[in-house]
Amino acid sequence: MKKLIFIIAVVIFSACADKKSEDIQHNPAPAKFDPATLVVKESADTGLTGQLLYMPVYSNIPYHIVGVSEFDMSAFVAVHNTDLMNPVRITKVLYFDTHGKPVYDFLTEGPVELEPLATRDFYVPYEDKSGTGANFLIEWVSDKRVSEPLIESITISLKPNQSVAFLSRGKVIRESR
Repeated sequence: MKKLIFIIAVVIFSACADKKSEDIQHNPAPAKFDPATLVVKESADTGLTGQLLYMPVYSNIPYHIVGVSEFDMSAFVAVHNTDLMNPVRITKVLYFDTHGKPVYDFLTEGPVELEPLATRDFYVPYEDKSGTGANFLIEWVSDKRVSEPLIESITISLKPNQSVAFLSRGKVIRESR
């Protein structure tokens, strides 16, 4: 009986091992993209030429345990150009603390251009002590009407047995069409 079970197990495992993975492509070809090939076409009367956003992040959050009053977090903001054809320029990325005091200017060397479908991240380190009300002001502009960029912040702390993460989206303060 043991020999029969052993033989059946060997047959099953060898059948699985002999199965070819022809239907699974492990090395796909480099992607090529042409927006003109999309079925859903862009509407001529949509799009924006700029926005100013308020983006909350949480540099530290209250944490009530003996001897600890704050839980330190790192954060980053991602600006995603969602337009398929046109670049956008990020003109301001200013970081403020809980009290509304400027902490850091991420664009001291001037505006940053994002090509279509490109993303740019701005990072606040774990050691930052700007507080629960820390925030960014982010401004972007474009010479042409473009689809609205997706701008999100991720605040995270990865400690053993105490991992925390937040995802936030910005609030538009000003907008131009």
